[in-house]
Amino acid sequence: MITGGTDGIGRALGLDRLDRGDHVVIVGTNRDKGESFLADAQRKGARDRADFIQADLELIDENNRLVAELEARLDRLDLLVLGARFQRVRRTETADGLESNFALSYLSRFMLSHGLRSLLDRTDDPVVLNFGGAGGFGAPQWDDLQQRKRYHFIAAMIHAGTLNALLAVDLVGRYPGSRTRYVNNFPGTVATSFAGDYHDDPVVAGQIAMLRRTAKPIAAALTEITPFLEAPGPGRITAVSEGRAIPLDPAVSSPADATRLYQYTREVLSTRDEVSQR
Repeated sequence: MITGGTDGIGRALGLDRLDRGDHVVIVGTNRDKGESFLADAQRKGARDRADFIQADLELIDENNRLVAELEARLDRLDLLVLGARFQRVRRTETADGLESNFALSYLSRFMLSHGLRSLLDRTDDPVVLNFGGAGGFGAPQWDDLQQRKRYHFIAAMIHAGTLNALLAVDLVGRYPGSRTRYVNNFPGTVATSFAGDYHDDPVVAGQIAMLRRTAKPIAAALTEITPFLEAPGPGRITAVSEGRAIPLDPAVSSPADATRLYQYTREVLSTRDEVSQR
């Protein structure tokens, strides 16, 4: 199952897995792009092994719905790819009152990693591939986890990578009997769609247009990450930066900090549940 599977690396990975004979479920917000993926699957003779689920994973309810739907439809999950991303030049809050990058690039990954754990545990070598970054950019901003005091869309993206590194550490410690491996990946600058709201900022829009022309091809990024999905590494967590395994950053490897982030995240979710019940 691939979130962000209608574009970029997620789409390429989905088509590659169809070529390998896998059953692939992609998730995205754009139905036309989902239908385009299914049309490609049809041309490959693999339409019966491809599914699309439309969901807005910035929203807590949509993540819960996705988990429930997958649990009803699947008997196991071999590979969970967390790749959904949408960058906003200006700080924006979701309908749940959460900073949008925190909601999509971290909280959704938290909910799906925990919520789909039983499906992952039903296979021999389950893998979670998180395109949230390799966590090599320092400690969390504990006083400003949702970027209320200072916001820059690049900094918000990097900070989500920090949180996702701690997510992996917590999951491994929380479920020691699980076989699931976690691969946190920073693919570098890749020539994807760069989904975001850059259009009303001409300077940023120009920078993005240049990156689209000069960035690494999607096929190269896919080649870099595939080996880490096929062969188990020395531990249950692997950090990958542009095709190279790197040591876990001590700043985001502390079990105590991982637990602290887990507790904060559970409080965010429980507060939202309390508000919705009123």
